[in-house]
Amino acid sequence: MTKGVISIALMGLCLGCSHVESPTANTASVTPVLFNIAGGPTVEFSVPDMMCPEGCGAKVKEILSEQPGAKDVLVDFPAKTATVAVDKDKFDAKKAVAALKDYQFKNSTLKDSTASTLDPSKPAADARSVQ
Repeated sequence: MTKGVISIALMGLCLGCSHVESPTANTASVTPVLFNIAGGPTVEFSVPDMMCPEGCGAKVKEILSEQPGAKDVLVDFPAKTATVAVDKDKFDAKKAVAALKDYQFKNSTLKDSTASTLDPSKPAADARSVQ
C-alpha cells in the first residue's frame, strides 16, 4: 500500500514538473529610441569591455553624459558602441575616452577618430538600442 502511494506521488510529481508553458509571442511593438533629434554632430566610441546592458551600458551612458559638451548619449550594447551628440566647441573626445578608461573600460576608443565623426549630416534621429 505504501509503495502504491509513493508511486502515485512520484508520478504526480513527474507529471507536474513536465508541464511546459507554451511560449507567448511578444506582441509589444519595438519603440524606437529618439536620439539627437536636433541633428547635431556626433562622436562614436567603441566600448568592447561592456559586459551587460543594465550595469555597464548604464555606466557608459552616465560617464559620457557627464562630459562637458555632451548633449545626448545612445549606448548600443549589442554593438558595444556609444554615440554622443555633442557641442563640438565644448566636447573633448580624448577626455571622454580617458574617463571611460578610468572607470575600467580599458579598451575604449574613438570608433572613427577622423573629423567625419563630427559631421552633422549624419544624425541618428531614430535609432534602436539598449537604454
